[in-house]
Amino acid sequence: MRQINRHANYDQIAGTYDSRYERNTYEGVEQALQSFIGNEPDFQILEVGCGTGHWLEFLHPLGMHLMGLDFSASMLAKAHMRLPGVPFVQGTAGRLPWLAESFDRVFCINALHHFPNKVTFLGETRRILRSAGRILSIGLDPHRGVDQWFVYDYFPESLEIDRQRYPAAASLQKWMMEAGFQDCLTQEVEHWSYRLPAREILRQGRLNKTATSQLSVLTDAEYERGMERLHADIQRFEYKGETLFLTADLRLYGTSGLIAEPSA
Repeated sequence: MRQINRHANYDQIAGTYDSRYERNTYEGVEQALQSFIGNEPDFQILEVGCGTGHWLEFLHPLGMHLMGLDFSASMLAKAHMRLPGVPFVQGTAGRLPWLAESFDRVFCINALHHFPNKVTFLGETRRILRSAGRILSIGLDPHRGVDQWFVYDYFPESLEIDRQRYPAAASLQKWMMEAGFQDCLTQEVEHWSYRLPAREILRQGRLNKTATSQLSVLTDAEYERGMERLHADIQRFEYKGETLFLTADLRLYGTSGLIAEPSA
């Protein structure tokens, strides 16, 4: 497979990014994140790839010490407005600007696939976590071949790109163990399944170029070709008096690891 290097520009996406939380429910992610964090009020929690601060806002009522890091200044501006009392840092996942053993939990949600060097990030996370600290990464795993998504159907380049951006769960567990984590495991945490008329999908903005990184990383030509294919199918169905329905059946997986406490 030829290597495709694509990067979403989140400074351009920041203004519409949070609309995804209106279109989709994330109850499974919320439950997985809350279980991962626990209920120790003195915990130091870091989200890497925090974006607009949505998930830190979800955790804020727990009263823990929260921090966020993101590469995009525009996303962080949104986060500062949302949570003015939480420290946010602009930086990269491959060089976390904190001392060793600074945090009890580090997590990233729908972010790991954006990190240029995932192995370096895991090593950095191992460095800044304390004994008994934990890491959690939640995201797609397009290598399993079980997902169906109209984005992949009409924009086939996006599937090839995702298979290069997202690591398989087995690879992620391996990298975690090599970085020094134990008890590494992967669990399904969210399952979205819906079937809607194509025109309703368009009305909801689910195929806007800024709606998801799978679309934003496409070239304008790739995106336009996919939209042309979709509109041609809509017209073909409507010419026969039928409605074109689009299907999404997607899963998010959480992969976690633990730093063992030193033996007595």
